Amino acid sequence: MLVRLPNPIGDTVMATPALRALRAHWPGARIVAVGPPSAAALLEGLPAFDELHALPTRRSQGGLSALRAMAARLAHERFDLALVLANSFSSAFMTFRTGARRRVGYGGGGRGLLLTDIVPAAPEAPFHRRPEPMVEYYFRLVERVGVPRGDHRTQLAVSPQDEERAAAWLARHDLGGDAPLVGLHGGASFGPSKLWYPERWAAVADELHRRRGARSILFCGPGEEADVHAIAAAAKSPVASAADDPVDLRTLKAILRRLALMVATDAGPRHMAVAFDVPCVALLGPTDPRFSNTNLQHSAVVRVDLPCSPCHQKSCPLHGEAFHRCMRDISPEMVLAAAEQVLEARRA
Repeated sequence: MLVRLPNPIGDTVMATPALRALRAHWPGARIVAVGPPSAAALLEGLPAFDELHALPTRRSQGGLSALRAMAARLAHERFDLALVLANSFSSAFMTFRTGARRRVGYGGGGRGLLLTDIVPAAPEAPFHRRPEPMVEYYFRLVERVGVPRGDHRTQLAVSPQDEERAAAWLARHDLGGDAPLVGLHGGASFGPSKLWYPERWAAVADELHRRRGARSILFCGPGEEADVHAIAAAAKSPVASAADDPVDLRTLKAILRRLALMVATDAGPRHMAVAFDVPCVALLGPTDPRFSNTNLQHSAVVRVDLPCSPCHQKSCPLHGEAFHRCMRDISPEMVLAAAEQVLEARRA
């Protein structure tokens, strides 16, 4: 069996229940998973598959020709079944090129021509699918091939090498003591519509330091360095920044599992923290909360209900007083109240 993993980090994490269901149903099957380098780094160590391969990216490693070459190598596996979890034409194209006898995925974007089984996405309105937890979205794919869905719990694994790198990173920033660690992820590769404001992130870090003696770690994805530098500059309490001392995904996993609290926008690190049962506060502005409305036992969602939200626009299209209200109306006090709520619930 071939599984083409999702591309976004958060979606990859939310696909782990479906991967676990596949392995539970077919314990003796040979399952090969392929996806972007981020997916390979995230899912290392999980027992859901026998092999995990990182695909070449379009911008490097040969682009489309390298994808064809990878498909040609995978064709030697003579797959009986391929599940396409990624919603891109290239993912369906590569799967088609492997010659897998049965190819199952969602249609749209020309993918249907390359699949043998098209799973219809439940519509909410013309050209828009119904918002549902991504865990459910992937479960419907595995159900199509006769695999019963399992529980919604997401999971990630950490290797001893990951733990060693995390310990070294924390030691470099004098974070090896007893002070509780708080992770702040203020970036959003999706677009500026998901961003909160540096001075507000700093206010949250400062107040958690005052109340609980917490030390904050500012996580940083590619291209988010300027945002993280602005948060660090605004903070009055000591913070450790991954903008100047980058953390790869494997090390990030090991750091996240040590946190007392994660505060994040609706981006990959939020879902990674949830997979480790870390109490989490998620700031949702333009994103529909129904896409991640599961595994919230230790989480709180902070959002304001507006006529224009959720819009899923990369940049706010409005102007004047209406501009970016979905994030602008979220105050540090709201975030801190949610943080206290999940921390106290964990203690109970």
